[in-house]
Amino acid sequence: MEYLHRKLDDHFRRLSETRQQLDPVTPVFALEHDLGETELDRLKLTVRAAVAQGFGARVSHWWLPFVVYAAESGYDYIGDEYWPSFEASTPLWRTHGDRQRIKMWFMKFADEYGGAVPTGAFAQNFTIIAWPITHAVLPTYLQRQLAQLLFEFRTGLTTRLLGDPNALGAMLASRAGGYTERFRIFCENATLLGQVAAALLSGDDEESPYLMRSTLLRLVDGLSRGHQSRHWLTQAKQSASRVRASGFRSHSTGTASLGRKERLPAATDPKLLLRYQERGWRVYAQLPDLSSLHGRLPHVYDQLRSSRARIAGVDGKMLATGRLVYPGQEVRLTSWPRRETPFIQLERASAPVNGLIADQCMISAGPWWLFRRRDAGPAVEVKGKVVRPRHSYVLVGDGATEPPDVPWLTETAIHVDAMRAFDLSVPKVIGEADEAALVATGISVLADVAVRPIGLVANAWDGEGSVEWLAGEPAMIGIHAERAPEKCVVAVDGIPHVMAWPAQQSDLFVSLEGLTVGTHEVKATLLATGGDQSLTEGSLLVTIHDPQVRPESATSGEGIRLLASPARPSLTDLWAERAALSIDGPPAATADLSVILRGADGKRLAKIRRRIDLPMNSLAWSKFAQREFRNSDLRGSYDEAESCEVSVSRAGVGFASLVCDRGFQALRWVVVKRHRRRGARLVDRTDGDNTRVEFFPVESPLVGVFYQPGSEIEAPPRGGLLRATAGDVEAAVILPPDPNQLLAMGSPRSSVHVVSNTRHELIRLIRAHHYWLCADLPADPFARYQQSVALEAITRALVSVIAGNHWARLERKLESADVLDHLDEMQAMVGISSSHKALAKDIADRLWRWSDSADSLLQGFAGAIASTAASSGIDDPPLAARFLVFLARSPGRIAEWDASRRDGLLNRVVNTPVLLRAARFAVLGTDAYRADTIKPGMGGSR
Repeated sequence: MEYLHRKLDDHFRRLSETRQQLDPVTPVFALEHDLGETELDRLKLTVRAAVAQGFGARVSHWWLPFVVYAAESGYDYIGDEYWPSFEASTPLWRTHGDRQRIKMWFMKFADEYGGAVPTGAFAQNFTIIAWPITHAVLPTYLQRQLAQLLFEFRTGLTTRLLGDPNALGAMLASRAGGYTERFRIFCENATLLGQVAAALLSGDDEESPYLMRSTLLRLVDGLSRGHQSRHWLTQAKQSASRVRASGFRSHSTGTASLGRKERLPAATDPKLLLRYQERGWRVYAQLPDLSSLHGRLPHVYDQLRSSRARIAGVDGKMLATGRLVYPGQEVRLTSWPRRETPFIQLERASAPVNGLIADQCMISAGPWWLFRRRDAGPAVEVKGKVVRPRHSYVLVGDGATEPPDVPWLTETAIHVDAMRAFDLSVPKVIGEADEAALVATGISVLADVAVRPIGLVANAWDGEGSVEWLAGEPAMIGIHAERAPEKCVVAVDGIPHVMAWPAQQSDLFVSLEGLTVGTHEVKATLLATGGDQSLTEGSLLVTIHDPQVRPESATSGEGIRLLASPARPSLTDLWAERAALSIDGPPAATADLSVILRGADGKRLAKIRRRIDLPMNSLAWSKFAQREFRNSDLRGSYDEAESCEVSVSRAGVGFASLVCDRGFQALRWVVVKRHRRRGARLVDRTDGDNTRVEFFPVESPLVGVFYQPGSEIEAPPRGGLLRATAGDVEAAVILPPDPNQLLAMGSPRSSVHVVSNTRHELIRLIRAHHYWLCADLPADPFARYQQSVALEAITRALVSVIAGNHWARLERKLESADVLDHLDEMQAMVGISSSHKALAKDIADRLWRWSDSADSLLQGFAGAIASTAASSGIDDPPLAARFLVFLARSPGRIAEWDASRRDGLLNRVVNTPVLLRAARFAVLGTDAYRADTIKPGMGGSR
């Protein structure tokens, strides 16, 4: 032990000194021990022997081998439980080991040798195991994903990024959104990610300042074991080599040099389109790709994923939650959006967040907007507002603004209020007066010079003054002149470059190397003989896109698109139907849909393949999930699965896929079945020993019984809820019942005892409902039924204590009765005053209309209770309606509302119980109509 400690101490001190000289901020990793295979085996045997003998004072003095040993365990870590695997390879560790001592030694390593210090959310939540996993540099189970990320970002590499691991890490981390949660957690330490990536991308014969060569070769060897990951890494290294050889450097100047406010690339601006439909032009906006905000403004991106959005110019409904993180979608505008009005605003987002989105997403300035007509397809906006002879355009402006006075302008119809549209057919020759009239409205004429993209097909090109490329692609332009000049001045963002015009040629070709991500203005000025007189000039707006990792649902051609809400659902969200999927594709077409469950090692556990009709909306998906997840081969493998891949394909149309994983959970329940025994075991990845386990039976869903966390818990006949907590971390699962015993015992009845109608007691019920509602569901179909029994019991108890004794008796009656047979009774019990009776009748008359959808219920109920809510002090009927409907149907959904808003509304409802009675009547009535598919006029109050 002493020999190994001294050898390692000498090695790490020399390595630390070398790092300090090359780059003081580059840390040392324990995995960089540089021990040969024989010496490493000797170290492992020595540490295991020392652990078996117990930690003595002398052994503790020679602590370095223990640090290396723990880092080696971290390298082999597969994302499951660190300590159980550590204990399995280290006999008697459970008896003599000390987790806190391991952490203390890693901290000492950081102090003495400049060792890496864990950062990010993972380090904050896992304060001990974050140290050995960080010092393992890149655990084996993450290597393939890093190779894929480097491959997908290879076109965005620049010499600046290759020389700045912090910047490289930040850029890569912002693109990890489509990967597994475990890999995203690794990428949260952007500094470590950048150092590993820079080392992996270094040349084969180069020494990396970020990792020892022996450690680097070890990582490369691990990456090369898989054919695909080896290909990805090879391609990424070749791209990095080309970047170094070509000296592709980013200029420090950008759009800021033009005096404009610095903002994200124009890719975050909407693109306006015109389509000729119904004898007039209709206006569409192609929603911008806001995925680039993930890296620059992650808190804004999180709001985009979780909020509905209102689009300026779109009347009525809002965009669905998470839709803005999928590029390439369109909305039709019924009114023209004004530049001074934010184009996108998120529902319930803070003012700073909506302000940032407004800055990053703007329509182009008016008062006129120019669109180039094409033989087929929509008319595309020309952001540069330039026209050319012999081309056709559409000019759109405010109805109160006079159009340019040119003879080849004719008015045409446009289906947008207060706007006028004009067909603009530019002749071959434009007179000076006509050109002056166009210029006066902000439109330029390019006759003698044309600036256009050449070479590699551009990512987007409007045919006139705007072109887009991905970073790393060769951006080349051609300048065409009707009259050959002597010289040409090409100014990029105001920086001029003088070039001689090729003799006897009408075109000059220019390579625009080193443009940074953003929008750049390129101006070409043609100079006459002598170089003093300017003949003419042309311009081009060049946008360089940040090469984003394409969403898993996006494919070339976008013939099929798979959308999810939330945008990145977990496996449990998908299984419990808390996530809604929809699949866009050609109408009346069919496609193959496959669902694959995979284990922690990526191996396939189960697969189904079905033929579906396109498009598939969220309701159709829900029916598919209910049928297939409960009654197919997936059911038997779900509890063991770590990820699920949903893919849709059709030859000649497209392909889309979505991967949902369980994510790295500090606590996770695994439901087990052995013969007739059913139970669950807790996977505990936390560092401490303060885990608490409670079991809540279905019969008493609020009464918990404590269990020891280390043992497998057998499920009682009726099942229940298992909940584990460790600090701020928690995990809950519904334990399935024994179906045979359940049938013999009869339908379960849940008893919920309520002490009072105080706010504290009501919040207790709301939180209990939330625990049952959000608990993981195993594959057993009976678990969902038991969950619904407990949820309904809690809801009835909460409603009864607020609504009063008479309503409570009605709730008990409805437990075993058909709601449709008691609608009249419910209506009569809403209230006794004339205004309350009027409210109840209004609801009764509209139940069948509101049963169409959740939105119909919320909108209609908000209007019905407006006056009653106002008299109780609630001045926001839509908010009150949402709160009351949740309280009456699923109170756990308001558990995470802002506490002050939630408690204030709850106090109002307690003081005005008629509001909750009305909400319960509306909820139960619409649910009954929906289930019974009753139409108006079928008799009675129905």
